[in-house]
Amino acid sequence: MPKTFPTVSPPPVTLSSPGLFALVTGQLLTQLDFSIVNVALERIGASLGTNANGLVLVVACYGLSFAALLGTGGRLGDRYGRKRLFLIGIVGFCIVSMICGLATNLVTMLVGRFLQGVFGAILMPQILATIHATLHGPEHSRAVGIYTAIAGLSVVIGQVVGGWLVSADLFGLGWRLGFFINLPVCAIILVLGVISIPDTRSNVASRTDAWGVLLFALFLLCLLLPVSLGSDWPATRWFIIALPPIGIAFWWIETRQEATGGKPLLPPSLLRRPMVLIGFLAEAAVTFSYAGYIFITAFCLQSALGFSPQQSGDSFIGLGLMFFIGSLASKRLRERLSDHGTFVLGAGLTISGILLTATLIRFFGLSLNFGHIIAVSGLVGLGNAFMLTSAYRIALSHVEKHHAGEASVAVSTVQQGCFAIGTASGGVVYAGLLPSFDHALAFAGAAGWLVCLPIIAAGVVLWKKPRPARQQS
Repeated sequence: MPKTFPTVSPPPVTLSSPGLFALVTGQLLTQLDFSIVNVALERIGASLGTNANGLVLVVACYGLSFAALLGTGGRLGDRYGRKRLFLIGIVGFCIVSMICGLATNLVTMLVGRFLQGVFGAILMPQILATIHATLHGPEHSRAVGIYTAIAGLSVVIGQVVGGWLVSADLFGLGWRLGFFINLPVCAIILVLGVISIPDTRSNVASRTDAWGVLLFALFLLCLLLPVSLGSDWPATRWFIIALPPIGIAFWWIETRQEATGGKPLLPPSLLRRPMVLIGFLAEAAVTFSYAGYIFITAFCLQSALGFSPQQSGDSFIGLGLMFFIGSLASKRLRERLSDHGTFVLGAGLTISGILLTATLIRFFGLSLNFGHIIAVSGLVGLGNAFMLTSAYRIALSHVEKHHAGEASVAVSTVQQGCFAIGTASGGVVYAGLLPSFDHALAFAGAAGWLVCLPIIAAGVVLWKKPRPARQQS
């Protein structure tokens, strides 16, 4: 049963502006590292002596550990204090960023990226939880608005700033500066955090689902390794055999955890509800296509079309800005079309943007410039914003209020896990087609693969769209 800690009615605490700045800067830090690596893929690969499959793992490793530990990070903050966990996450993120920046081989980079995901998962849940616990009324709404805006703009900021840093080649550091820049940022966050962030925790802290986290991480690992490395190391394909027993064990552990009053990583009771499952499928389609698209586009632009890191980063300005605009417009659109209709519209825009990108690469070839990509990637960003907000509401609209926190964590876990899978599978399809086809056809094949899940999800969401009741005559 959940353990209850005695409380003595502590005085209310309020988050100051410097404290809020430290929190949202930490949020930006973790989200930037999802995208900042993409603008330097070609140079990282050349420096570490790895191919496209190795680069897939560099990106996906971060998402794997982030997804597996995100729920655990939130529960640790509830139990041991959110400020403490946030600062531990910042210190750890700083150290492992230095490891990534100093890496001279793929193994060191993968270890660093995996640990970045671990510490990112520790610090990230504390941000919104601290805002909810320390602010109320207009101040709370303003802080949540800033948090949402950072989430929407983090992709474009990461691509543009990362592209500029790598292209500037300050002190001859090249792509390594994308990791070393985290060090002074972490130092600033640490100082402001110690001084300005109040410590909060939950009066009721749940047990950590250690076995569930371990099995979920193993499941993702046994899926990612054969997908990413199967062509180079066929022996890794044997990991696929482990997926069914791990999946069964995971379901058994989660069912038992829920039955004994615990808080499982993915509550089985939620997964038995058809509309919640549809929402999870919709969320999976969002991040699967989004992450895969960003990876294959950035890699193709740099490796095949001669884009510099800065040009590659600038190409995604339209994606980030349209995502931000779409997030603001989605509420009014949902009122007109419903969540289901908005998701289908978003899926159509996303699919169109991905396929139009493939068409432009085929048509323009080496004469393609970042202005072309800005336009079509904007469609992907707008569609993704519509899909994301609608899928979240579809997943949570059929969940009781007392299960909302668990469901929200489960949705985030699915999102981050599919980020890793989308990156890995999109990159592998692109790399696998290159020996037999030119870059344009390889990109088209990977794009076709990435739109499959949004097409399926849109069909299911449309099929299950609630029908208005007929009026009786």
